[in-house]
Amino acid sequence: MEIKKYMFETVRWSMFSSTIFLAVFGYSDQLRLIISHQSIEGLSFWMIFLSFWSWVSYALYGFFQKDHKMLWPNLIGVFFITFILLSFWLY
Repeated sequence: MEIKKYMFETVRWSMFSSTIFLAVFGYSDQLRLIISHQSIEGLSFWMIFLSFWSWVSYALYGFFQKDHKMLWPNLIGVFFITFILLSFWLY
């Protein structure tokens, strides 16, 4: 039983770190490109919208489950994806 708990905690930490890396490095780079080119050319609105929905859903799940390893990285993702979504109205 102890191994199962250890594996679960390992997966939670992996999810936590990979989600933060995606949000901070992946989406911040996308925002940099949008701002520097002042264009959203090549981005799919529906893909960004579905990503937004996914980030919000996971953040809410983490909130209701009181799982901070799920909540905080997904809130960071919500923050970045919101700016990318807003860029569809700006550019």
